Amino acid sequence: MADMTKPTLSDEQLAPAGLPMMQDGDVAQVSGTISIGVSWDASTRGKSGFLGKLSRKVGADLDLAAVLFQDQEPVVLCVGFTPELMNPLHDQPGDHSIEHTGDNETGEGSGDDEAITIHLDKIPAEFHRIVVEVAAFKDKNKKLGDAGFQGANNVLFTVYDGAGAGAEKQFCIRPSLLGTENCVIVTTLDRVGNTTTWEMRKRKIRVNVKHGDLTDLIRKAAAVNNA
Repeated sequence: MADMTKPTLSDEQLAPAGLPMMQDGDVAQVSGTISIGVSWDASTRGKSGFLGKLSRKVGADLDLAAVLFQDQEPVVLCVGFTPELMNPLHDQPGDHSIEHTGDNETGEGSGDDEAITIHLDKIPAEFHRIVVEVAAFKDKNKKLGDAGFQGANNVLFTVYDGAGAGAEKQFCIRPSLLGTENCVIVTTLDRVGNTTTWEMRKRKIRVNVKHGDLTDLIRKAAAVNNA
């Protein structure tokens, strides 16, 4: 008979996706280049048969966004569904220091569906905070009748050291399945003094954002910034 007092898996194996978890309230000092990715799968939206299959075919459209702050004010938005905002600092100081991989409207494919890469040592000194959030933002979600992330299963955030094929996974975050809010504040990054080192905090705050309203998406990030 197996010894039931001992775990059969290691702590690393028991952690989500085989990665260590960053606990609520933990603070990690980060520097250099990091990437934050989100992956998800389309759900049946509680429907069965043909309608459930159709729901999966339609997919789920989540949007990963980052808001950069200067003097406590949101001044730069990085998103994937608007080409000029995928590299929002283009032709400016900090060009390519924060970049989005682009818009995924269905959740199809393996690995991260959307990701943002941040070269923390190249972010101009004027910026002191970055708020990262993901939302079921577009009008498509409203038209489908989604409540919160109803159209998406297995939502997973992964934080990497580095970018591209050579990036190493550091930890992951899963949002709660409870609640009908359509936006999750994933993490905040705060610059340490005048250095290129930043403090990263896991947030997992859920809020409602008006569908299709970019100003409201930014406003909710600013509310976290000022809390």
